[in-house]
Amino acid sequence: MSPSRGGAVGATVLRPGVQSSVQDAGRRVRALGVPAGGAADPVARRLANALVGNAPDAAGLEVTLGGPTVLFHEAALISLCGAPFDATLDGAPLPLWRAVQVQTGQTLTVGGTARGLRAFLAVRGGLHGHEVFGSRATDLRAGFGGVQGRALRPGDHLTWSPLPAQAARRAFIAPDLRTPTGPHHELRVLGTGDLTADLRESLLARPFTVSPQADRMGARLTESVAAPRDPARPSVPNVPGLLQLPPDGRPILLLPDAGTHGGYPTPLVVITADLPRLGQLRPGDTLTLREVTREDAHAAHLTQERALRQAEWMLRQAVVSGK
Repeated sequence: MSPSRGGAVGATVLRPGVQSSVQDAGRRVRALGVPAGGAADPVARRLANALVGNAPDAAGLEVTLGGPTVLFHEAALISLCGAPFDATLDGAPLPLWRAVQVQTGQTLTVGGTARGLRAFLAVRGGLHGHEVFGSRATDLRAGFGGVQGRALRPGDHLTWSPLPAQAARRAFIAPDLRTPTGPHHELRVLGTGDLTADLRESLLARPFTVSPQADRMGARLTESVAAPRDPARPSVPNVPGLLQLPPDGRPILLLPDAGTHGGYPTPLVVITADLPRLGQLRPGDTLTLREVTREDAHAAHLTQERALRQAEWMLRQAVVSGK
């Protein structure tokens, strides 16, 4: 809270939604056994922040499946990017993928979405939150970061850092930059040392369905495959994007809050360019896994990163110049 602004500041959460939490770009201390965390759809985070002139890693609100209702006590510039949530500002439709000016006393209501799972709400200045290991991201299982290490509750008070006021500018984000939201997904993967010929055949030649067991740690798939068993297998490092094979043979795709080590075989890993899609996997969605080469994965990442950086630069230039 900024005492220099005087009066009521920030916003009050009237309804928290299904699971709304403060997230940013996450942590880089996996060597200490701390999950990375951060927004599950980093493309939505980066573009939402760029629309309001924030740094790419600024903290915002990640909404999941059903969003919150928030009363603003001061004017703000906001943007909501990600899955196509229904959202209104004082009852009027709120456009997604745009910067929108909010006036003091207005109420933002984020409803549900028919496709995808998550969106990122950015506020110009970036949301405050408890910083741990250099990040304000909420680790829901460990209970730290964000707002008291938990999802929002009614009555929570949100504040953000003050920046020079900036009016909402018209800016268009090309649809092909946005993370696809299903209901059908093709995820490009790389094989690891655990990938055998049998696993390649059983994992890459069939569709899978996302089960209801899906959260920020991982998304379990419904169909099972014959999982190899090795009681002597040591625990090895995990990273988001790995596909784990637990003993019941139902694969688990790891998301940002996944633990840093695990003892299950991990025969595949989703390429970096497709990681944002994991954040939009919704129970009931179907997916297929397509193996690509490391050269293909590297090229896809470079292409995506180049497009995102160009879009971010142009959006921030528009904010600075007032175009």
